[in-house]
Amino acid sequence: MKRFLMLAVLLSTAAQAATGVMTSNVNLRRTASASGIVLTVIPKGTSLTVACTGSWCRTTYKGQSGYVAKSLVRMQTATTSLSTPPQPAQRAEVVYANCTAAKAAGAAPIMRGQPGYRPKLDRDNDGVACE
Repeated sequence: MKRFLMLAVLLSTAAQAATGVMTSNVNLRRTASASGIVLTVIPKGTSLTVACTGSWCRTTYKGQSGYVAKSLVRMQTATTSLSTPPQPAQRAEVVYANCTAAKAAGAAPIMRGQPGYRPKLDRDNDGVACE
C-alpha cells in the first residue's frame, strides 16, 4: 500500500529535468530549505542531472539524494518534463545506544547529518560515527 501511495504522489508532482553545473561549492541538503540539514558539499564545476521546481533542484551526488538552491546551478541542457519525488517526510529521531547497536541495525557507518549520528559515537570527530 505504501508503494502505491508513493507512486501516486510521484506521478502527481511534475518538475523539469536538465543537466546543471554547480557555480560554486554547493550544500546538498536533506530538504528544500536553507535550514535543511547539509548532507555533503558538491564541488564547484560538478555536472549533475537536476529536477527543479521553484527555487530548489533535486539531485543525487555520490549516492546521496537531496536538494540544492537553483540559484547556484547553471543549466547546460534544455529541460525535459518528468516526475520527481516529494520532499522526504521528517524522520523521527533515531538514537543508537552504541556502535554495536548501530551496526546491528545496518546503519553504520553514520555520517554527520544522517539520522542516528551523535558526537558520542564519533570518537575521532571526523564526521563519521561507528566506522
